Amino acid sequence: MGIASMVYQSYVHSGRVGRSFWSLPRKALIKLLGDPTCTMMVHGHPLQMPLSHLLPIYLQDHRFYDRLPGRISQYILRKNGQVTLIDVGANIGDTIAGFYTGPKDRFLAIEPDPNFRKFLVANWSDNPNVTIISDLCSSESLQGTYRIEEKNGTAALVASSDGLAMRSRTLDDILQEHTFAQQANILKVDTDGHDFKVLVGARRWIAEKQPAVLFECAPFGNPAYIDTVCNALNVFEQAGYSHCILYSNLGELFGKFFLGELSPIKNLLFHQVLSDSIYYDVLLLKDPELDEFLSSELEYFGQNKVTLG
Repeated sequence: MGIASMVYQSYVHSGRVGRSFWSLPRKALIKLLGDPTCTMMVHGHPLQMPLSHLLPIYLQDHRFYDRLPGRISQYILRKNGQVTLIDVGANIGDTIAGFYTGPKDRFLAIEPDPNFRKFLVANWSDNPNVTIISDLCSSESLQGTYRIEEKNGTAALVASSDGLAMRSRTLDDILQEHTFAQQANILKVDTDGHDFKVLVGARRWIAEKQPAVLFECAPFGNPAYIDTVCNALNVFEQAGYSHCILYSNLGELFGKFFLGELSPIKNLLFHQVLSDSIYYDVLLLKDPELDEFLSSELEYFGQNKVTLG
């Protein structure tokens, strides 16, 4: 075990006093060695990541955080016999680990950030069922330049004249070159502010295949955020979805919402913008699968005795 891995594992699994102690060598290694690589267990898989990545801390401290992908994939596996996931914003490959059910699973992992993509490649390139591509997934296909803003294990791409040259492509176009993913039954989108552009660029495929869709819902400085979310949900309604399920950023269930009447969702979004402290994860499944999955979710949270939002 390398020193970075040892320090991070000690930090994550220590109590308050222990973390105060182990935070000093962790910060020193990040500063002096340029954020070295460590290996941590994530959803049962050893994953390489930068020492600054916060995912292991959140998984340790919040019992529902990032556990939803595993429940979704198990449900899809029971219904369809196989999990095929399109992962937009694949980061280091932690979502693949979360959705992974076995060797028959197939994944299209899309990650434009060169730094996170090198970890994604290190973690999953040996798996023949994982296809990794570097395109920036968006609402239209074109060339552009973007500045990458990384922080604590996430990355945001900001259009900038002095940034990196990247090819922006719609998911509808990307799937023309990766035919196995055209039959995907799960789409996950987590792109720190670009989620709604990704969904716009996938609207043709979503309407045709009606997969399970899980996407991050957060303002990221968008002044028209509430209208943007409502427009996206209207697109899903037009594609044949009738309800969605909302979760907090820590994985707690908020409930089921009707896409034909968005006032309750608007109220939550308004609170979100004012508080600037939470984001939502939005899950959509076609009828009647959403009610089946929600029933299992209520049982799960009931067994874990959590107060629902």
